[in-house]
Amino acid sequence: MVRVEVRSRIPGGERLPDVLVQLAQEQTTVRELIRAAVAEQVRAWQADRMRCRALLDRQYLTDDDIRAQAATGVVRLPDRQLAEPDVDAEVGRAWRAFERGAFALFVGGRQVDLLDEEIVLRLGEPVVFVRLTALVGG
Repeated sequence: MVRVEVRSRIPGGERLPDVLVQLAQEQTTVRELIRAAVAEQVRAWQADRMRCRALLDRQYLTDDDIRAQAATGVVRLPDRQLAEPDVDAEVGRAWRAFERGAFALFVGGRQVDLLDEEIVLRLGEPVVFVRLTALVGG
């Protein structure tokens, strides 16, 4: 059994809470790490549903979502703030966002790129999710 602290960062914005994720073994996949982290983030924020919903939407909003909304003239976060986050739906959204490059994932200071990539988690090594933001004009 291994426990790792997962930190989520959004440049210039409020972030999801740091969570302690417990996995059965040190060797796992990026996919399983994301699943465990998102599930724990949802659990950590269930007492404050509106804030949780807004933070999850901001962390995992994809570039495709942004482009589709930009075509209408305005980009907004989904208006689902009263709905309780569904762990399975949020995990799926996070996987899709990772595959599309909406956020980067660093394990022990090394960026990982593939959902099915095997990783080894070590006690004390940070796991960080960083929301990436497209620059204007590029």
